[in-house]
Parts: sequence; C-alpha cells; structure tokens
Amino acid sequence: MNKKIYACLIFSFVISFGLLLIVQNYFQEELIPKESEFYSQVFSSEDKIIFLMGSSNVGQLNTTLIHENVSQKFPQYVVYNLSYNGDMPSERTKTIDEIIKLNPKIILYGISYRDFEVDSIEKQPLFDPQQFFTDLITNEIEVNNEINPKFTTLEIIRKTFSDTGLFPTRELIRLDNSPFFVFTSEQITLANEIELKQQGNNQKPINIGSIIENKQVSDLNLIIEKLQKNEIKIIIFSVPLHQYFLDQISPETKANFSNILEKIKNTYDVKIYDFSDKYANEDIWANISHVSYNKKSNIYSYDITDIIITELEK
Repeated sequence: MNKKIYACLIFSFVISFGLLLIVQNYFQEELIPKESEFYSQVFSSEDKIIFLMGSSNVGQLNTTLIHENVSQKFPQYVVYNLSYNGDMPSERTKTIDEIIKLNPKIILYGISYRDFEVDSIEKQPLFDPQQFFTDLITNEIEVNNEINPKFTTLEIIRKTFSDTGLFPTRELIRLDNSPFFVFTSEQITLANEIELKQQGNNQKPINIGSIIENKQVSDLNLIIEKLQKNEIKIIIFSVPLHQYFLDQISPETKANFSNILEKIKNTYDVKIYDFSDKYANEDIWANISHVSYNKKSNIYSYDITDIIITELEK
C-alpha cells in the first residue's frame, strides 16, 4: 500500500514539475515576439523617450497618467513602461542592449526585495483539482511578483477553449504605452483589510543573502554600467509594499537591501528613491506587494511623474 502511495506522489511530482516547465517556457515564448516587435519599431526622431522598467510592481503604475502629465509640460517626451511579470536584473540583461539602441534619455528602474532573493524555489503543493477548476471558473487567481505558473496555465486553457463558451472571458486591460503588461480584474480591485492581513500571515520569508555572492546584484550593476557608458541616465526606486508585507521581512534582509542600494548610490552616483514604506498603511492595495491599478491609487503614479518632471526641469 505504501509503495502505491509513494508511486502516486512521485508521479504527481513529475507531472506538476513538467507542467511548470511547459508553462514557464510558454510565458517566455509569448513575451519574446512582443519584445521583438517593440524594439524593432521605428520611433520618431523628434520623440525623446523615457522608460520605466521592473516587475509587476512597476507594471501596476498608470503609465497613461504619467505620460499625459509629463507630455503636458514637455511635449517632446514619450513615457513607456517596459515592465513585465517576473522581471529581475538577470532577465533584463537579455534585452538591455536593445533598450540602449532606442537611446532613451532617462530610465526609471523599480526594484524590490524579490529582485535579489536567493533560494527562492519553493516547494509546490500537491495538485488540487477542485481548487484548480474553481479558479478556472471564478477567475480568483492570486497576482504576485513572479511568473505565476498557475495564472499562465489557466490562461492557456482559457485560450484553448475560448470558442466553446465553457469558461468566462477574462477582462484584460492594455495600456498603449505598456507593451508587455496587461491588467486583470484582480489588479484593479482594492483588497480589504481581512484579505491583506491573511496574505501577510501567509507571506514566506525572503532571503537576500550576501551582496558579493548575489548574481542579481551583479547583473543590476552591469545594467547600470552599460547605461552610463551610453550616457543614459538611470534612476532607481524601491517599489512600495504594504505594511503586512514589510512586517514579515527580517531586520537582516532589510539591512542587506539597504546596503545594496547604498553601495549602488555611492559606486555609480545614481539617485535612489525609497518608496518601500511610503504608502504602507494607505487604502490603495491590490495585494500586499502591489498597489492597485485604480484611481484611488494614483498617488504612486503621481509621485513617479514628479520624479520625471523634476529631472527634466534641471
């Protein structure tokens, strides 16, 4: 009997792991054509480009609002948000040369603790068929800072059976100046206090580890060096997090994160803005690590706008 149980467990693990690899490869293959199309287009010689970069924490910005406010004062400038789910410095190094070729004037790069996380491969729970199909029907899917295999898998199934009417269509919101990012209903809705507190209680510890041995830190340094070599100004900001998220971060990890930013500031003379706890207790959150894409949450986008305008006014 025990042998059968062990065999079933091993089989479930193999299937789950194989599905994870397929989903992650699908995500990357889906993104590559969008990147190629964007980077290969011909921009007007009259436009001066500003890029926002980072993961979904930066993707949640209202890029339309930012662009409109910047262009009102500086009509020749165009703001694009190049963020996508799961971005990290090691991923961004793959396209940084393409970004440099577009000759942006300013790049604002949003980073967070997860960008430098080590030993982040988590044990996946056993497949729960009932919960999976509940999520498929209700669209209740957690949105986080990483490539979300569950979300992507459900999207693949929805696309495959889109003509059958079996599953509800997900409302996707796309912004003209955010080529790699889409919003779902979960990302535009404000979470309530009970939901946020529960997320905080379930938040797993984050370990950054040694700065010297951290590959993500090395790759971020490489990105900065390449941009500065090409006379492209880079500004770094730490993305906002809810208090329940911050409460789960150890003093050691907070110190390591601060040391990374301080070393970058001193080594490369890069301006760094700290938004980590700026809105920690405000009612503007989709979840504990993402400000909602919502009118009530525009304070985040206005603050990024102010940084850009301040730079352009110099």
